[in-house]
Amino acid sequence: MTVEDKDAAPSRDGGDPAAPDHAPADDGKKYWLDDPKNVDKIWYGLIGICVLLFFADFLYEKHPYFAPEELPNFYGFYGFVGCVFLVLAAAQLRKILMRPENYYEKKDAVFEKKNFGNTGGDADAPDTPITGHIHYEAAKKGEGH
Repeated sequence: MTVEDKDAAPSRDGGDPAAPDHAPADDGKKYWLDDPKNVDKIWYGLIGICVLLFFADFLYEKHPYFAPEELPNFYGFYGFVGCVFLVLAAAQLRKILMRPENYYEKKDAVFEKKNFGNTGGDADAPDTPITGHIHYEAAKKGEGH
């Protein structure tokens, strides 16, 4: 470990500070899905089930209420189109509902400024770190300052 590594802040999980936060812990165990052959088995199994269901649609008599229901595998295609629509609609809805990354930090800064004066977190400067965390926790418990 170099001097730079010792000075680095630890990662969120308390592990190696140089490791990315999203990396799984390497505990030395090899799990079933770690082997690409097993992942391929699942993939080909799902494809096989889809093919069987596709051909099973031709083996029974349908009693459609609407004309499109007579088409082969109508419900599978209808479900696929519905899922694609949901994904595309969610992407557009995300643009409307998304909040800035520091959305809650700004609210904490406003709370601290209102209740405790300026303790380091300025509500108008969202990039300023909030230093009055202890006061914030006390206020949440109703202890005051």
